Amino acid sequence: MRIPVAARPARTQLRRGLKRAAIGGGRMWWFSVGLSVCLASASVAEEHQNTDVDSQFDDFFDEEWEQVPTGYPDVFESSNRRIFAFNQKVDQWMLDPMTEAYRYAVPKGVRQSFSRVFGNLASTKTLVNDVLQLEWRDAGVTTARFLINSTLGLAGLFDMAAGFGLDGHESSFGQTLALADVPSGPYLVIPVVGPSNVRDGVGMVIDGFFQPTYYIIGPANFLIGPSEILLYTGSSGISLRDRHYLTLKAFEESSVDFYSALRNGYYQQRIEEIWGDREGHRTSSEPSFE
Repeated sequence: MRIPVAARPARTQLRRGLKRAAIGGGRMWWFSVGLSVCLASASVAEEHQNTDVDSQFDDFFDEEWEQVPTGYPDVFESSNRRIFAFNQKVDQWMLDPMTEAYRYAVPKGVRQSFSRVFGNLASTKTLVNDVLQLEWRDAGVTTARFLINSTLGLAGLFDMAAGFGLDGHESSFGQTLALADVPSGPYLVIPVVGPSNVRDGVGMVIDGFFQPTYYIIGPANFLIGPSEILLYTGSSGISLRDRHYLTLKAFEESSVDFYSALRNGYYQQRIEEIWGDREGHRTSSEPSFE
């Protein structure tokens, strides 16, 4: 059958359209393939890069995890837990009521002034340990603070030395022993006192003789003075217990195992007190305990 001449242009246009469609479809197909290859290559490269970064972070955190100890060795945990339970009863029936009565009866500003007075008296303990640690700059700051606050600050009621850029710090005999490379020894919970270790327990007793309040009021210094007695939080004196009272109670309420939480918290706080400002200075690591 012959196609009429009039119909030939339509047939020609149809063939051209199909041809263009085929060519266009081929181009789109190759474009799709090329785009897929590019995306796949980018994905593989990104995955490889992320794997390298992740492995670097894994190595970093693994190294940090291996280097940071978890706490003081708790070889006497069974007896420590019994003493800890006893201390909680002492807190519940004696220290908490005393602290709450003190907070209720004495205005906050007056309580802060009392705390500064006791801190000023404790400067003698800090000064002796600064000298024993050969920290001459710290010893000079401690001496200047004591003289300024004892005179201009009215026996320490006001921290006038801070206005001269002389910030306070604390040094203890336990810290002195640590700098002398004396290991901490096992973790201890001392009756009434609370968290400690063998090294800091000995240091606490020695520090008591470095404070003038001991020679004025005798053993009562361990109750109202700037010593660590009657504070299982590791702070010192009733006046300083007041400063940490609410924080301690919130910490207790949020802890599943308060004994373990307090043990770890004490370790972190004590390590920071001893080594926090000693980066690159003599030593910055806790002596190992064998």
